[in-house]
Amino acid sequence: LYTVNMGHAFHPVAPNVVWVTDCSEITYGKDNKQRLRLSAVKDLHDHSVIAWCVAPTETADLATKTMKLAIENNDGIKPDTVHSDQGTAYTSSTYNTFLAGEGITHSMSRPGTPGDNSPMESLWRHLKIERFSFEHCLSELEMMKRIEAAINWYNNERRQETLNGMTPMTYRNHAVKKTA
Repeated sequence: LYTVNMGHAFHPVAPNVVWVTDCSEITYGKDNKQRLRLSAVKDLHDHSVIAWCVAPTETADLATKTMKLAIENNDGIKPDTVHSDQGTAYTSSTYNTFLAGEGITHSMSRPGTPGDNSPMESLWRHLKIERFSFEHCLSELEMMKRIEAAINWYNNERRQETLNGMTPMTYRNHAVKKTA
């Protein structure tokens, strides 16, 4: 269902084979000193964000909660592999016990090689540059609404050249129809 090249270069040929995950810091408030950690799970096949959660800090509980939500949002369908960096949330026994219990293989970036998780870094860059840099939020509630709108925009409106000019959800829907 996918090929793996050196450096974790996954190339899944169908949805729900390889998911990637990461957390990123989002700032808000009067002086941009308030912080939230945004955790997300993305399908590597179609780039769609399957689930996201926020918390004040990056923890194993946040990473696990996001993964559980991804499976729930995907009608219980699980990927073969989940890829992450080697952050403490992803190397924790809580997170890895959950993945093992679900029968999901955990792949991690090589130490000191952030490019191994570049699909997630790309998501953060697009959200921060194309959305959040133009929308200053003063409250956590306002930031939550902006995150939801930004992910909706990314999934349903942002066309991507690597997806034949389609949005992630359009590409995903085409792939699901082919396999049905």
